[in-house]
Amino acid sequence: METATGCATTKAPVLHGLALAVTILLVSCLPLKGVADTFDPRSLIDNGGFLVDRSDSSFGYRQHDQFIPASTLKILTSLAAINILGKEYRFTTLFFVDRQENLFIKGSGDPFLTSEAVLHIARELKQRGVVRVNTLFLDDTSFALGNPMLPGVKVPPSSNPYDAPSSGLAVNFNSLPVKKTGTGLISPGEPQTPLLPLMKDAGRTLPKGDFRINIATAPVPGKMSPSLRYAGELFQAQLEKAGITVKRGFGRRQTPPRLNEKGQPLYIYRGQKSLQEIIEQCLKYSNNFIANQLFLAIGMKVYGEPARWDKSRRVMAEFIDKILKTKKGTVRVVDGSGLSRDNKITCATLVAILDRFRPYAHLLPRKRGHLVKSGTLDGVYCYAGYLESKKKLCPFALLLNQEENSRDALLTRLAALVHHE
Repeated sequence: METATGCATTKAPVLHGLALAVTILLVSCLPLKGVADTFDPRSLIDNGGFLVDRSDSSFGYRQHDQFIPASTLKILTSLAAINILGKEYRFTTLFFVDRQENLFIKGSGDPFLTSEAVLHIARELKQRGVVRVNTLFLDDTSFALGNPMLPGVKVPPSSNPYDAPSSGLAVNFNSLPVKKTGTGLISPGEPQTPLLPLMKDAGRTLPKGDFRINIATAPVPGKMSPSLRYAGELFQAQLEKAGITVKRGFGRRQTPPRLNEKGQPLYIYRGQKSLQEIIEQCLKYSNNFIANQLFLAIGMKVYGEPARWDKSRRVMAEFIDKILKTKKGTVRVVDGSGLSRDNKITCATLVAILDRFRPYAHLLPRKRGHLVKSGTLDGVYCYAGYLESKKKLCPFALLLNQEENSRDALLTRLAALVHHE
């Protein structure tokens, strides 16, 4: 039933008579029976909508209109990844040694190749008999993204780490920690990461302070990408820390089909975090880099290497159509993070996604006692998650595409109405 303000309830009884119908039209805008003051969404919403789904009914406003979801889209990315990859999935990175003692590193998009993980890998290689490396060859060919910039990132990109590009072989979330003193001394911005030449190059133009820099903005001479230079320098430094000599530095080269008699890698590094653990971190910190690595991984899983944006968009469209069974055209997914303003979704579809996401609701961060994922861009202010009432989870979506950020006031209002159930 629709009212003049667009509020709606489901499972309303069939009534007869004009007087009773008018009465219900007036009351149906009230999310809960017996609430004295009416709630007119237009007092807080210029361009946006919401939907709250309770076990017996729902109430909303413009819930079938499309809006930009920003980072609330990460919930859909997470659900698709769990369904396609499996919650215990772990990314792998392969290590091969040829007869000339060259070490090949073939990545598969692991978003958690941190400095600690790379040092762990180096020590494992040492235990497996690697004491020296002629040349370190980096293989990022599992991803073929063309333009390395993320969908939604302006050109040239900002130095902010949330604009960090995706890659088949990336370290430290493709963000570079740099610290610079007032005297110009440059050091790593975190104790677990060694001082790299890339830090010195990037730090020359920085003022005093602590920084995490989008690697895409770091200076790199020649044809090698900043992302791959970062991976090469970190792997070389950590190998040497583990007691492995690297004679001729590093370069980019695809791993040959057979490097030894068995054609098997010397070492397969399986990520220390399961997919479920990765998703929890992705949602907690709203990490765009992690979300897009997952988005590209599902496309690669279904359609094979190399990962491409178009493969993942196709997989996501198929997932929405077959699993969620929503109306065609209610969702448009361009990237996995929600960074692009070309992403579109309805509140009704987002609530349907949350209904499927219930077993993993605990992976969402908490806000004001509720499980809530936020999403923010210029003129985009969104919340999605679960309002808790009497130990029940009520999925809700709140999407605002307007100048005024009234989402906190709306969240408070919606939560209060649900609590009066």
